[in-house]
Amino acid sequence: MGIFMKWDKSIVPVGKLPLRFLFVIGFAVGFLIVYWGKGTFLKNMGMLDEDTLYHMKYMAVDNKVLFWYVLCKRGKDFIALVLMATTYLGLLFCGGMTVKYGFSLGLFLGTATCRYGIKGILLCIVGIFPHYLCYVPAMVMLLQWCEDIYRSIYFYHNITGQGKKSLPGKLGKLVLILGVLVLGCVLEAFVNPVLFKGFLQFNKKRVRLIRTLRYRRSDALYRPNPGRDL
Repeated sequence: MGIFMKWDKSIVPVGKLPLRFLFVIGFAVGFLIVYWGKGTFLKNMGMLDEDTLYHMKYMAVDNKVLFWYVLCKRGKDFIALVLMATTYLGLLFCGGMTVKYGFSLGLFLGTATCRYGIKGILLCIVGIFPHYLCYVPAMVMLLQWCEDIYRSIYFYHNITGQGKKSLPGKLGKLVLILGVLVLGCVLEAFVNPVLFKGFLQFNKKRVRLIRTLRYRRSDALYRPNPGRDL
């Protein structure tokens, strides 16, 4: 408790952390980086290029291996946020992670739209569905939880906040967040690959159909009509 009591609460921001604003800033930066430097960026980066999508369309996915990979990746962010929330840099770290998430989404959406136009937006929607229905609320709740813990330690000088009775509630909320995050990992590993591959294969068949119809139309347009000479 002694180390926490030495922390001057006057330097702890009174207002809530502007998560939406920080996310929008990160998103805008990521999107504009792709838009302004798309010539060099898209040429040197393999993100969502035709070769990558081709391999994703036909590759065999080991769902169990993918699940553990995704769980470790998301779990690292979860653990890092929880641990950093108990340090002096807690709020700064939460803000940085929020900017990072916005930047990643802006980079992803910007790359997809620059490569494929409006179809890129649909590609992004399929690429983050349905697991982001779990990830978004889980990360919002986690960031808010981390901010609450930080203020409880460095503002109230007590990890339980304004009362000891709040400790079970804080732990229960953290377990709930972890459960939603794990559910998102399950959806990302077992459901999203099926939807994404199905979308890519359907889009390929649709493109082939359109090309066939155009060929038949042009062939009928330029085919000689014997009746005209009669």
